[in-house]
Amino acid sequence: MSTIHTQMKGNVLVIKVQGAFNLRAKNMIESRLRPETNTLRIDLKESRFIDSEGVIFLHRWQTAGNKLQLLHPPDLFVEILEILELDDRWDLDEIIIKLI
Repeated sequence: MSTIHTQMKGNVLVIKVQGAFNLRAKNMIESRLRPETNTLRIDLKESRFIDSEGVIFLHRWQTAGNKLQLLHPPDLFVEILEILELDDRWDLDEIIIKLI
């Protein structure tokens, strides 16, 4: 089962996904968006799976001109981007936040 925890910090919606990042998680995130939200910072440390619904949501978020930051994305994430032929459209060095 997917659950999320969110917190607004200015225009940034900080999200922690527990479980799969799937349609249910996407719908929960969308329900917490505010008009002023322009950045999603998503911690996927406790998420071992992201499906195409999650990737498509993130892609649409970016193509709408919004900023995306991912922490601890599962290995499957990059593979899905390759399968959907989106890997060349994402600047993973900018999107994936590496914590020291």
